[in-house]
Amino acid sequence: MVFENKQSQRSFLLILDVASTVISFLLAVVIRFYDSGDWDNIRTWNNGLYFMLLELVIAIEVAVFFVNETRHRSISVQNPFEKLVNVIKNQILVMGCLLVLLYMIRQGLWASRAVVGMMFIFNVLIDFILRFCYGRFLCGVIAANTYVSHYVLISKASDAKRIITQIGLHSGKETEISGVIVLDDDAQELPGINVLGRLSEAEGILKRVKADEIIVNLHDNRCTAELIRKLELSKMPVNWISEFMGRDSDQMMIKRIGGRSFYHWSGMFKCAPVLGINYSVTNIAEAVLFIRTHLDELRGKYICLSNVHTTVMANENKEYLEIQNGAALTLPDGAPIAKVQRENGFPQAKRVAGPDLMQKCFESALDGGLSMYFYGSSENTIEKLKKNLINKYPGIDIRGFESPPFRELTKEEDEAAVKRINDSGADIVWIGLGAPKQEKWMAEHQGKIKGVMIGVGAGFDFHAGTIKRAPEWVQHIGMEWFFRLFQDPRRLIRRYFITNVKFMWYLLIHRFKKN
Repeated sequence: MVFENKQSQRSFLLILDVASTVISFLLAVVIRFYDSGDWDNIRTWNNGLYFMLLELVIAIEVAVFFVNETRHRSISVQNPFEKLVNVIKNQILVMGCLLVLLYMIRQGLWASRAVVGMMFIFNVLIDFILRFCYGRFLCGVIAANTYVSHYVLISKASDAKRIITQIGLHSGKETEISGVIVLDDDAQELPGINVLGRLSEAEGILKRVKADEIIVNLHDNRCTAELIRKLELSKMPVNWISEFMGRDSDQMMIKRIGGRSFYHWSGMFKCAPVLGINYSVTNIAEAVLFIRTHLDELRGKYICLSNVHTTVMANENKEYLEIQNGAALTLPDGAPIAKVQRENGFPQAKRVAGPDLMQKCFESALDGGLSMYFYGSSENTIEKLKKNLINKYPGIDIRGFESPPFRELTKEEDEAAVKRINDSGADIVWIGLGAPKQEKWMAEHQGKIKGVMIGVGAGFDFHAGTIKRAPEWVQHIGMEWFFRLFQDPRRLIRRYFITNVKFMWYLLIHRFKKN
C-alpha cells in the first residue's frame, strides 16, 4: 500500500506531480490552439516540439523532486502555506531548467511562450490542489490507524496525578493511562483517577486490565528492580524512572512517553523469525541487562549470535536450525537480520554484534557482579586478549583463558576442559570457536557447563586486536562486512557474495510462499 511509510508516500507524491504536469500541459495546448483550430499542425515536425517539451518537463520534474523533496517534511504534516511554497519553488526550478535546455538545443524560439506560461500557472494550481487533498487524505489514514498505547501506572498515590499530567501534556491520542496501582500502605484518595487496586494485587489486576505496557515510579532503584522481575510474569514491557537517569542512562533503553523519559525494558518476550530462526527483538543494552538479571535461569544454557552466513546455513541444514532455535536466546548479529525484523513489524529491533555485546558485558562486570571464562581461538589471540582486557578493564573478574587444539577432542580431553571451566565458577563462558562449530559445541555441552555459554565467533580477535573493527559510521550503515572483506578477501569473498545472494533469494522465496 502506498501509505505505509515515508518512502512510499513520497513515491506516490511524485506520481501526483507528474500527473499534474501532464494535465497542465494538455490544458495549455488546448487553450493555445482552440481558437485557431490548427490541430493538424500538432502532427508536424515543428509543432511536435510540444511533445518533446512534455518529455523534458517530466524528466526535469522528477530530477527536481528527488533533489528538493527529500529535504521537506512529510506531506501529511505540512500546512497549506508550506505546501504552496514548496510547489512554487519546484515549478520555478522546473521552468528555469526547461528554458535553459530549450535554448541550449536551439528550440526555444519554436516553443510557444503562451503554452510555457500557462503550463507553469496551471501546474502550480493543480499540483497544490492534489498535494492538499493527498495531505488531508494521509492525515485521515494516519489518524484511523494510530494505535493508542494503554499504560498501567504503579506509583505512590501522591505522585500519580503528577506523572499522569506530565505524560498527558504531550501524548495526544496515542497514550492512555488505563489506571493506577498504588502501594499497599497508600490509602490516599485520587479524585478523577481510576485506581485499579494495590500492589499486592498487581498480578491479578494486570491479567484482567486492558494494557500494553507498565510504568513504574517508586523512587527506589532496588525496589524497582525487584518489582520489574516480578512483573515479568505479566509479559508486558516495563518503563521506569531512575534517580540516575540523565547521568548514567543508556540511550538504547530510553523511551519517551508523553512529556517524560523512562527506562524501557521490553522483557525480550518477542521473537521475529528470519528464515526459520527465532531471533529475539532487542538491543545490546537490553541483552546485557537480561543476562545479568537472569543468570540463574540461564546457567547451563547457551546464547547464539547469528548473522547472514549462519542464517543461510541454518536454512539449508535442519539440524543446525534446531541448534539455533534450541538456544535460550538467538540474537541478530547482522544489520540485514535486524533490518528484516524491522520490515516485518518490529521497529525497535536492533543489531546485537558479538564484539559489542562482549564490551557491554565487560563494562557491566566492572562492579564485580559477573565472572567470565574464555574458551576458543588461537594461543596468540588468547595472549593478546588477556593483556588487553587486564589493561582496559582493571578489576574485571576473569576466571580463565583456554585455547583448545584445532582438532576434535577425545572424550577425556573434553571432560577435563568441562571440569576446568566449571571449577572456575564463571558466570559467563565466552565461546570463540567460529560458526558453526561453536553452536554445535554449545548444544552438545548444554547442561554440562554450569555458566551461560555465549558464542561470539571472531569477538576474541576484535578485542585482542588481531582483527581491526570497522569504524562506527561503517557499522551504522550496515557495511561492516565490506570492511572485513578487504581485510581477508581470499577467505571471505566467497562467503559474503555467495551467502548474501542466497540470503536475498531465500528471503524472496519465503515472502512469496507467505503471501
